Amino acid sequence: MKIKPLSEEVINKIAAGEVVERPASVLKELIENSLDASATSLEVYIEKAGKRLICVVDNGEGIEKEDILNAVKRHYTSKIRTEEDLYSILSYGFRGEALSSISAVSKLTITSRTKNDIYGNQVVVEGGNLISLSQVGCPVGTKVEVKDLFYNVPARQKFLKSENTENLHNVWVFINYALSNPEKHFKLVIDSKETFNLYPSSLKERVSQIYGKKYLEDLKFIEYENYLGKVYGFVSLGNVKTRKSHIFINKRPVKNALISSVMKKKIGDNFFILFFELPPYFIDVNVHPSKQEVKFRKENVVVDLIESALKENLNEFKTFVVSYQELRQNTAQYQTKNGKFEILGQIEDTFIVAYSESHVYFIDQHVANERVMYEILLNQLKENKKIPSQRLLSPFKLHLSPSQVYTLNEMKETIERIGFVVENKEDQYFLTAIPYNLETSKAVEVFYEVLESYPDTS
Repeated sequence: MKIKPLSEEVINKIAAGEVVERPASVLKELIENSLDASATSLEVYIEKAGKRLICVVDNGEGIEKEDILNAVKRHYTSKIRTEEDLYSILSYGFRGEALSSISAVSKLTITSRTKNDIYGNQVVVEGGNLISLSQVGCPVGTKVEVKDLFYNVPARQKFLKSENTENLHNVWVFINYALSNPEKHFKLVIDSKETFNLYPSSLKERVSQIYGKKYLEDLKFIEYENYLGKVYGFVSLGNVKTRKSHIFINKRPVKNALISSVMKKKIGDNFFILFFELPPYFIDVNVHPSKQEVKFRKENVVVDLIESALKENLNEFKTFVVSYQELRQNTAQYQTKNGKFEILGQIEDTFIVAYSESHVYFIDQHVANERVMYEILLNQLKENKKIPSQRLLSPFKLHLSPSQVYTLNEMKETIERIGFVVENKEDQYFLTAIPYNLETSKAVEVFYEVLESYPDTS
């Protein structure tokens, strides 16, 4: 007999592989549980990028004694009861898989008390096996500790990245939920060092707390509502370019190719934070166990919502009225491999107007200059494997977010190879050398763009 049933232990580890991809997956599930328990304050503690410890402490409703064992059983949940409930999901969790999957590949301890109980209860599960259930003293709320992640699945440990990379993912998860719940207190401590301590605020203040006031200055608030729902958030006006934008559907952080594609067509690689409020029946969040992907009943309606929001709030096109007289400037002709190229003039010190073979070209001279500088640097890198640096007389102080600090540490060799030197003095970062052919202001801009070019952690 070749076909045999799998043991419960193997089944649980396979299921865990779908939910628990890395430490950040665990953090996501624990934060969602706290938010579903109506917590107004969440404290997150991480050690060794989550490989040693991930701990989330909240002041939510707590778990009753009768439920604490059920909480770690597979497909046990308090969120839904019937099939129809899948079409009206308002909670973050609903599958009843998270804690069971986490406990199968770690040493899990849950300590919890409700406001109606004098004592709390604590359950300890290791590798899917119940170790103990006891009564303890503890405040109202829940504390979940996940220790030694993948201790019993060595093959999964080998696939984890460096601590810097894993912490980048952890910080990204924390930021996502802190942004979608600005009215709540969020605290993050990594290796005994406080990384964030975000007190309740408005969305605008929360963005400033996370990304900095200077970042916020470049963002435009947009808001639009129609018969289906509402979209609001912030869009970069041009100086903040990154692939790490945020999309939220009913406060749930998600990845969505449709929304990302529409935004890229409209604003390029500019940063954005968008919140969508849509009827639960219109979206399907039960696409994958991670609940990070969603499908829409009618995609064209979502596209229309985005396009209308941008059209209503942003002046997408700047109109120039240019007379022929303004272009009667000294001109020049250039011979290219494709024929003659004639410069007709310049508009507002910004656009070069050129003519070639029955076509008129409008060239953004600043972008063209950046392209030329890029080609020079690229050739230098190809020839010498490193771009020469020039020391700054006065080091430039960098303002880096926690995630940018982790990115900097991960990209240190690459950054130095392209001509940048950064020094850390008592947790303050200074740019002390820049590529030899860049001005300081441009070099700083390029430096930040290099950091943001790091592979997407979202």
